[in-house]
Amino acid sequence: MNRAITEIFDTIYATDLVYLKDCWKLCDAHCCDGFSKHKKYFRLIGQEHSSEIYLLPGEYQFLKEKDWLHQFGDHDHRVIDFELDGNLLKIESIVSRKPGCACEHDTRPTLCRLYPLLPVFSIEGRLIGTEKAVIFDEVEAIEKLNPICQVGSAPFPELNKFLAIAQEIARDPIQLFYLEAYRLTKQHVVHKVTIDASSGKSNAFSLYEKAFIRGALIDHSVLDEKLICLRDNFQKHYGDRFQLDRSTDPS
Repeated sequence: MNRAITEIFDTIYATDLVYLKDCWKLCDAHCCDGFSKHKKYFRLIGQEHSSEIYLLPGEYQFLKEKDWLHQFGDHDHRVIDFELDGNLLKIESIVSRKPGCACEHDTRPTLCRLYPLLPVFSIEGRLIGTEKAVIFDEVEAIEKLNPICQVGSAPFPELNKFLAIAQEIARDPIQLFYLEAYRLTKQHVVHKVTIDASSGKSNAFSLYEKAFIRGALIDHSVLDEKLICLRDNFQKHYGDRFQLDRSTDPS
């Protein structure tokens, strides 16, 4: 692995961000139980217990080299290749079928450490805000349900830890790009579900499930344009420091 990326993850994994002590007692370990409290609203998807944890670029290899993959028990390394106008984005996650919490506290992945908050950055890597980290929490908000996770912000005693993790992500433009691409994709799906739910014909969870099954959550003509614009802005700002994988697709 690139030494600079290893150093980034070394720092992140050494930062024990805990928004509230024993916060899992407030929600009966909602996030550690694969968001089962949200999945109960679905009829088809999420019926078999599994937890999917999205990873930053290089994070799976980092976990492998540290010999920390065993914590996930029976799991798959899921890699989705996304063609983007001459580039290939690799969306990586770990899908664990281990009962209870998918990972161990001390070696939990980056997005587990940050949950339920997602840092929002400027293209220069400045932290400019936060938003909900996962789509299920966004759908919960569309339905105006009381949030299952009781954490709404980073309390002052833990703020420096949140900032430390955000700062490490911002050190590498590829990490920064992937996180922003994830955020744009999440916002795109939220916008679609919000519009569909405004008709009042069905609840947001049901609409999300139906669109997911049909493969209609994403309008690629719209999202691809936003991601290409994001890529072009990163290339312009970072130059040679920003190098995405090239696509082998002749188109």
